[in-house]
Amino acid sequence: MRALPRLRPSPALVVALLALLVALGDTGWATLEQIRPNSVGTQQLRAGAVTAPKIKTAAVTSNKIRNRSIRRADLAPGTLRPGPAGPAGPAGPAGTVTRLWGIINASGSIARGVGVTSAGRMGLGQYEIIFAQDVQNCVYQATVGDPTNLTGGTVGFAMTGRRPNNVAGVRVNTRNAAGGAADRNFHLLVVC
Repeated sequence: MRALPRLRPSPALVVALLALLVALGDTGWATLEQIRPNSVGTQQLRAGAVTAPKIKTAAVTSNKIRNRSIRRADLAPGTLRPGPAGPAGPAGPAGTVTRLWGIINASGSIARGVGVTSAGRMGLGQYEIIFAQDVQNCVYQATVGDPTNLTGGTVGFAMTGRRPNNVAGVRVNTRNAAGGAADRNFHLLVVC
């Protein structure tokens, strides 16, 4: 029987084995080395690296979350529960509502009203009513109606709007039942 030849490793094999041992040794040491507290921050984390399954239950509590860093939309439905009601605050100042009104004849003259300083017919079914105060941010409501408040009268409708270049003015356009411009008596209410 022949003796097995003795194998001598080549220098390249020896260098490769040493490099492998060193590489495995560093990896093993890194896994055994304990991570120092507070050594991992937002700069070390990749986007999306921390997911819900990776967080231990009760690891994140409200005192560990920076104020205003979580929105209501970030929380699961039903997570937020209202707390007890606090004490009632002081009453605010009483509000004031100004009601101005005018009943205008089809000719553009004022039948009666409160706060109306003038009225006039500008054209067929077009009227301008001026009040004693700024009414540009108020609400206007006009309806076709008899100036004597009797039932019946002429059929039609009215449209309102601001009077351009006059903060105390209201424009009213009256129409017949078919929608054509027509002179009509109307009642105008302005609430501020």
